Amino acid sequence: MKYKYFVLPILLTSLLWSQQQEQPKKLLYLNIIWHQHQPLYLDPAKDQLQGPWVRTHGTKDYYDMAALIGKYPKIHCTVNLTSSLLYQLDDYYVKRLKPFVDIKKNRIDKKRFLDTWEGKTDPWIDLALKPTEEFTGDDLALLLSNPWNAFAISSVMMDRFPQYKALKEKYANFGASALSKQERREIKFWFYLAYFDPDFLEQRVALANGMTVDVRDLIKKNSDGTYILRKPITELDCNRIIAETYKILSAIIPIHKQLMYHQDTYKGQIEIITTPFYHPILPLIYDSDLEKICQPNDPVPSRFHYPQDADAQVEKAVVYYTQQFGVPPSGMWPAEGSVANDILPIFSKYHINWIATDEKILTRSKPNAQPKYYPYALKSDTNANGVVVVFRETEISDKIGFTYQTFKGEDAANDFIKSVLKYASSTSTEDRLLTVILDGENAWESYRYDNDGKEFLNAMYRKLTELDDAGQIKTVTPTEYIEGNPKRDIPDHPMQSLPKLQWLWPGSWINADFDTWIGEDEENRAWEYLLTARNDLEQSGIKAPDPTALAPKKGTTDWFAYKAWESMYAAEGSDWFWWYGDDQTAPGGDKPFDLAFITLLKNVYNFAQETGIEMPSREFLPIIVDNTNASGQSQGTMAQSTKDMVTVLFQVDATHIQVPKSVYIVGNLSVLGNWTPNLIKMYDDGTHGDEKKGDGIWSIELLIPLNIKVEYKYTNSGYEGVWVPSEEFSANNRELMITAKPGDRISTKDKFGVKLKLIQ
Repeated sequence: MKYKYFVLPILLTSLLWSQQQEQPKKLLYLNIIWHQHQPLYLDPAKDQLQGPWVRTHGTKDYYDMAALIGKYPKIHCTVNLTSSLLYQLDDYYVKRLKPFVDIKKNRIDKKRFLDTWEGKTDPWIDLALKPTEEFTGDDLALLLSNPWNAFAISSVMMDRFPQYKALKEKYANFGASALSKQERREIKFWFYLAYFDPDFLEQRVALANGMTVDVRDLIKKNSDGTYILRKPITELDCNRIIAETYKILSAIIPIHKQLMYHQDTYKGQIEIITTPFYHPILPLIYDSDLEKICQPNDPVPSRFHYPQDADAQVEKAVVYYTQQFGVPPSGMWPAEGSVANDILPIFSKYHINWIATDEKILTRSKPNAQPKYYPYALKSDTNANGVVVVFRETEISDKIGFTYQTFKGEDAANDFIKSVLKYASSTSTEDRLLTVILDGENAWESYRYDNDGKEFLNAMYRKLTELDDAGQIKTVTPTEYIEGNPKRDIPDHPMQSLPKLQWLWPGSWINADFDTWIGEDEENRAWEYLLTARNDLEQSGIKAPDPTALAPKKGTTDWFAYKAWESMYAAEGSDWFWWYGDDQTAPGGDKPFDLAFITLLKNVYNFAQETGIEMPSREFLPIIVDNTNASGQSQGTMAQSTKDMVTVLFQVDATHIQVPKSVYIVGNLSVLGNWTPNLIKMYDDGTHGDEKKGDGIWSIELLIPLNIKVEYKYTNSGYEGVWVPSEEFSANNRELMITAKPGDRISTKDKFGVKLKLIQ
């Protein structure tokens, strides 16, 4: 298990910041980096996005995360906007919707839009504009049962919309045929509105692009914090919600430009950075054999060694960023904080002054075990200019991402400030820079007692402003810290004055290695696929395009060559490899990511052949085959027949505790929820292998592959993704080695909360 969080909410009644020690502490610089990213959901051949998450996070996170910083002028932060996110946002939403939106009437010209772009943007837009009574079976599947369907929303979010939740439960219990035309219409509407930031639901918001959003005539907030519709939803309302969505999405880049920090004038609050274009694990694109250093015991695929592709991914990102923001970026977040000494010259070549990764990398670099609260300079024989590296404080960053999900917002902010202030020193003569980095989009969906994390973020920025006034903490961007900002009394800290590292350990911000993306069977098979396609493209003679040149005219030979390379670069992205193997499992299943990866590889060949070049005939079979077990959960493992698996009956005695809802099992396999608590439900109703209804013995039968070690434990009636209440022996999970013969049936008999097991 890679991550476990056992959270007990605490109440911090007061913080006497100025009295923590008798000696006054030196000013601490705080570097907060919010990482905003979405994979490329594009099927290039269809010219259509296959997932809605750029849109949903656009209306829920990307605008307000920046706008909120603007409300606190003394707060300076860094926001990473990946190229793959911005490209989809700008090209597939803003540019394609803009000509058809009537801002004054809040309407989309449905006929003209569908005539021009039907099947070419986000399919859920087409669905919202299509009359519900005309839905086909495919439309209903997209709405209700697609892996990314209208109910693919966190349980915490869903609980805030009881009418939406009731529709989900009705569909789950009675199927699509039980839903009326009106209910289907409301489902497609909710899939938009439920992903609007609370600010948009509760007030009129003036956007950075001059437009306004106000949907209070459609929805109202109850005293318990839930939201309900004010009226039955019409097709015109569904049309309108697309227009409201467009207004928000089209304001995301403008709000960042409005708040963008400019080092030449010292104006602005947000340093905007980017990531190599398609979010690749850059060290592995450079040389996949770097895995051998940080994962010496893991299987290794055939060597993928294309330094020129790593170079192109960085250059493409710099070029695209410059087109969007008018200046090149000063910093870069390597995808997943993945670094290696070997790739530093690439950043330096494109004038990237600083990069960031995790403290676990610093611990293993040379010299090792250096303090995490300083930036470090790195140079090499081929890296004359050098690069500054800042290192993420893991515990504090993960508290925001995970621990504070069950806190009240004010309590979470108090704990955050207390944690940060521990790094302030009364004896150090050197300035300290503490770095906090995390996703700025995913965590808020699970903040149960703080809608979208708004209370926490406001309280955190407010307290940091007070501490700035008191001379205790000053938020800065890395460029401000390195080059200085006299308007804020921030001295410069040039590279030559910073502590030096001799060598940077290869790894990511997860475990200081690359094992989330390489080393497991599925992952390595994907690398073999990628290498095959890359070698074929190389041998075809089709030259890689110049990243600084404009895209060729559509339909020309040069355009097809360009698209072949773009498909190749996109296939090098990290997101496909993330979901392969048993270490990560998507809530909607891993299959869509497998399909996206295979589609990109096939498009390399399809586009290349359109240039007139002969390409080898290759068959890339799906890497993931969904084996659905008795619980209905997809295992997401490589293709295995039942003859290679055994049936395991998990049983747990819960007669000594109260079970308000259900006992759940959680463990290290996809079929066990991949360590997502309260996802895999057990049964005490005489089904799913349960022997006697209502006897307090909870059971579930699952198909488990042979010759693996299963780690697992039980939780009790909690919220999905939250560990409380659960068994409290976190350091030593229950274990079961599957050594039976194929087709055998084995069982476990556990007692909830007691680490004692009998295997039959």
